[in-house]
Amino acid sequence: MKIAPLRVAILALDGCYASSLAGIADVFHVTNAHLSRQQHKTGKAIARPFSWQFVSNKGKPVTACNGLALNIATPLPQEKVDMIFIPGLYYAGHDAFEQMLESAVPQLEWLKAQWREGAVLAANCTGTFLLAETGLLQGRQATTTWWLERLFRERHPAVNLQLRSMVTEEDRLWCAGANASYLLQGVRMVEHFCGANTATLTAKTMLIDTSQTTQLPYLPLQMETVHSDTMVAKAQHWLLKHFAEDISLPELASALSVSVRTLIRHFNSVLGTTPLAYLQNLRLEISMTLLESSDLSIEEIANQVGYQNASSFTRLFRQQVGSTPAAYRSRFATTTGNRQR
Repeated sequence: MKIAPLRVAILALDGCYASSLAGIADVFHVTNAHLSRQQHKTGKAIARPFSWQFVSNKGKPVTACNGLALNIATPLPQEKVDMIFIPGLYYAGHDAFEQMLESAVPQLEWLKAQWREGAVLAANCTGTFLLAETGLLQGRQATTTWWLERLFRERHPAVNLQLRSMVTEEDRLWCAGANASYLLQGVRMVEHFCGANTATLTAKTMLIDTSQTTQLPYLPLQMETVHSDTMVAKAQHWLLKHFAEDISLPELASALSVSVRTLIRHFNSVLGTTPLAYLQNLRLEISMTLLESSDLSIEEIANQVGYQNASSFTRLFRQQVGSTPAAYRSRFATTTGNRQR
């Protein structure tokens, strides 16, 4: 006996990433193959299969950011669907991105209407900006691509942005982080609609690492901030030269011939952090570079960046980065001879 499939509308937009647009359908395709195989074995359907359409505003062709022409002939469906997927959009600069979001305004009312009828709205990467433009994310959890955090917070301050999370889900509003996270998001969709076993089979078939649930290892701890504060610039330069030493706040203030209170005030005003917190992140950034590119042991790296106790360094690294130094090296090392001591 056949069961009605899950109806998914994949929203094609000019300037979208072709990988996330088509890739999410590939996840559904693999899932359907497993569902079919399981039904053949057991003689009964264990879950509704996915049925998807690529849709666009008025059924017009679109061009992906890599130049791929997509002959989308299906307009936005007015009948209820089970889920809508919004792919990532290429960020070509602030003004161009603003224009891209403005051009997508006609889709906003359709998205809101479908959500009110019970559809899941799922957005990937910069597609989360379009979902936020509907106003539905206000007061709700969301994530987005890590390197546009500041812009997202400026445009949508009422959204509960959880940047550490790779995927967030609240009230049928699902968001995923930077572009490739659509794979993890796809597996979560499969788990939600088809069960954990089918999701695991899909992930294994496509070599999707479902253990990576946080964006933390990819986030820069030290966001570069352009400023004109001479005192802070001098402090940054001094810390970069002395980061491996045992530095105290009074020592730093003395080197700059200012009071500790003045130093803290300037750092908070310009960088939004304290001098010692800045130093800690600087040390961790340097240690991440060494883990990626050097053959030094973890204990040697800890010593080189100013930590005499490797255990304390490991604990701090895990707290700030979201993984142990050894796990970070295993994932991001660019040399073949890195030691795991």
